[in-house]
Amino acid sequence: MFGLTMLVGGLGMAPWAAASDDGRDSEGGRKQALAPVTVSAGDLALENSSEERGGYTMGATQSATGLLLAPRETPQSVSIITRQQIEDEGLEDTREILRRAPGVSLTRSDSNRYSFSSRGFGIRQFQFDGLLTPISNYWNFGATDMDAAIYDRVEVIRGATGLMTGAGEPSALVNFVRKRPGPDFAARGALSVGSWDARRAELDLTLPITDDGRVSSRVVAVRDDSESYMRLFDDDRRTLYGVVSAELTPRTLLVAGIEHQNNHSNGMGAGFPMFYSDGTRTDFRRSVVNSTDWATFETTSTTAFLDLTQALGNGWQLRGAFSYNEGDYFMEYLFRGGYPDPDTGEGMSGSFTKYDGDRHYHQMHLTATGPVEAFGRFHEVSVGWMNIKDDYLMRAAYPVNAPDIGGFFDSDVPRPEWGPYGDVDDSVIRQRGGYAVTRLSLADPLHAIVGARVSQWEIDQMYFGSPTDYRVSDEITPYAGLIYDFNRTYSGYISYTQIFQPQGNRDAQGDLLDPVRGVSQEVGLKAEWMAGRLIGALAAYRMEQDNLAEEIPGASQPGRPDAPAYRAVDGATVEGFDMELSGELTDHWQLSTSYTHFTAKDADGKTLNRTHPRSQFKLFTRYQPPAPQRRLTLGAGVTWQSGFSRYTSARVPVQGRTKVGQGSYALVDLMARYQITPSLSTTVRVNNLFDREYYTQAGFYDQAWWGEPRSATLSLRLDL
Repeated sequence: MFGLTMLVGGLGMAPWAAASDDGRDSEGGRKQALAPVTVSAGDLALENSSEERGGYTMGATQSATGLLLAPRETPQSVSIITRQQIEDEGLEDTREILRRAPGVSLTRSDSNRYSFSSRGFGIRQFQFDGLLTPISNYWNFGATDMDAAIYDRVEVIRGATGLMTGAGEPSALVNFVRKRPGPDFAARGALSVGSWDARRAELDLTLPITDDGRVSSRVVAVRDDSESYMRLFDDDRRTLYGVVSAELTPRTLLVAGIEHQNNHSNGMGAGFPMFYSDGTRTDFRRSVVNSTDWATFETTSTTAFLDLTQALGNGWQLRGAFSYNEGDYFMEYLFRGGYPDPDTGEGMSGSFTKYDGDRHYHQMHLTATGPVEAFGRFHEVSVGWMNIKDDYLMRAAYPVNAPDIGGFFDSDVPRPEWGPYGDVDDSVIRQRGGYAVTRLSLADPLHAIVGARVSQWEIDQMYFGSPTDYRVSDEITPYAGLIYDFNRTYSGYISYTQIFQPQGNRDAQGDLLDPVRGVSQEVGLKAEWMAGRLIGALAAYRMEQDNLAEEIPGASQPGRPDAPAYRAVDGATVEGFDMELSGELTDHWQLSTSYTHFTAKDADGKTLNRTHPRSQFKLFTRYQPPAPQRRLTLGAGVTWQSGFSRYTSARVPVQGRTKVGQGSYALVDLMARYQITPSLSTTVRVNNLFDREYYTQAGFYDQAWWGEPRSATLSLRLDL
C-alpha cells in the first residue's frame, strides 16, 4: 500500500518520491521505480519542513510549476528563505523577510504600508501554502506586513509566473509556507526586548492528539509591542495561529487551521516634505513624521483554511484546498501636502480622512499530480483548477468642519468632527483558471517542462463614483523550459514564461484593449553540492511588457467625445542577471548571498522606472564552532543597493520638476547567540551597525521617508 502523501506548505509529494530529500537515486538521476513505500504523516512532515531539515536550503518546491521539483530542476530563478535563516537574522515580519530575499526591493508608502518589487516590476501576487492571494492595487492595508513566527519558509520565484497565478506583473511570486505540527510534543518560547521600548513574546506548542502522532496540533501565539524612532508612532501586534493535521486513513491527510492577526498603530503618517516653500531642501531628524497625536491605523485579518490530500495508486495524488479570509481595516489621519515655511512650518495643505472597510476573500484549489509512463520513460504531470472571489467594501468619512492644520511642526491638531460614511470602493474581483503541465524525460540528462493555463478574470467596481465592468475571457498563458544535466553537480536551462494584467482602456472602435502581457525569457546555470545542502545559481533574463495603452492624439471612443481612445504599443524592456549561493560551506558555516542587476527601458530606448534600485547585494553568514566552543554562534550580514530617484511634481518652489533620490548605501547587521544550556539560549542582534542615514522612499508626493537608525535586540529562547 502506498503511504500517505503529506502536503506541507502547499507542496504535494507523491509517495514514490518520498524516500529521499531531493527525489534522486544514488546515481543522481530522477527516480523511476514506483515501488510501494509506507510513510507516516510525521515522517513526511519532518522531510518537507525547513524547520526540521535545518540549514539554508530546501530539497524541493512546487511554487513555480505545480510539480514537486528541486531548485536545480526548476527552469526559473528560485530563492527560499528557510526557518533557520529567519531565526538567525531575527526576521520578525514578512517585510523583513522580503527585504532579505534576493532581487527584492522595498518601498515604504506611509508609516504602515509597504510595497515590493523584483526585476523592475511591482510584486502583486502572494501565495499562502500554495493558495493565491493577490495584493490589492487600491487598498494594501496590512497585506504585506504579517508576523513571521507562523511560517516555516518563504519561497520566491522571480520572473513571469502566470502558469500558477494567472493575472499579475512579470516580477515574482512569493509563497508563504505555514508551519505544520509534527508527531511529537514540542514547546518553544522566546522573550525579546530592544530599542525604542520594543517587547516581544512568542509561544509555539506542538501537541499530539493521538498516541501515535497521526493526529497532531500546533499553536503559535505572538505579542509584539514597540515604540518607534518616529515621533507619535507605536505598534501593537497580536498573532494567533492554530492548525491540526489528521491522517484519516493511510492514504488520506486532512489539515485544518485558522490564523488571526491584529495590528494596531497609534500614529498614521505620510512622509516628510523634501522642500521648504522657498525652494530649499528640508533637513529633518529621522524622528520626523507627517502625523498627528490622534491618527490611528488598525488591520484585523482572520483566515481559515482546509486542505485535503488523497493518495491514489501508481503514485498519483489529489489535493483539494479551500481558504476564507475576512479583513477589517480602519484608518483616520491628516495628510499634509505642499511645502512648509522654513521658519513657521505653515503654508501646507491639509486633507482629513477616515476609512473603514471590509474584505471577504475566498478561494478553492483542486490539483492532481503523478507520474505517467510513455515511450519507455517515466514523466510527471500536474493539472489544477482554482476559483477566487475578492470582495471589497471601503467607506470614507470627511470632516463636517475641518480644523486648522497649523504648521508642519504642530502635532496637536484637533481631531475633526467626522461626517457620515460613504462608499468609495465597492468592488468584486473574480478569477478562475485551469492549468496543465508536464515534465518530460527526453533522455537521462535532458528534461522539458511544458504547460499552459487558461484564465477568466473579471471586475465589477464602483470606485469613487466611477464604474468599471471589465472581463478577460480564455486568456492563454504558456510555459516552457528545457533543463540539461551536465553531470551530478551542474545543470543548464532555458525557459519562456508569461503573465497577463487586465486593463480597462478602449480603442477608437470602443473595444477593450487586450491585457498587458509580460514575457520572460531566461537562461541559467544551477549547481548542487553536498547532496543539496549547498546550491548555486546564475541566470540572465530579458523581460518585456506588451499591449500597454497609449492615448491616440485627437481620437475618442464612439459616442463618448470626452473619453480618449487608446492603442496598444510595446512597452518596457528589462534585461538583467541574478547570482545566488546559499547553504553549507562546511558543517559549521552557513551562507546566503546574492547579487542582482537589471536595466529597464521604454519603447523608445529611454531609461525608466528609476524608483527601484538597479543593483542589490545581500549577504548573511553564520558560523558555529565545533565542540567544545560550540555554544557560541556568530553571524553577520550586509545589504547593499544602488541608488534610486524620482522627479518631483512641477509645483516644487523655484526649481519646478526636480530630480531627488537616494544614492547607493550599505547596511551592516551583527548577531551573537550563546547556548546557556541544551534548551536555553540568548541572542544579541545589532541592525544598521554604523547608523547609516538613508531614504526608503523619496519623491512620492514630493515627500520622503527615513530608514531605520541603528537598533539592538536582546532575546531569550527556551526549546523543549
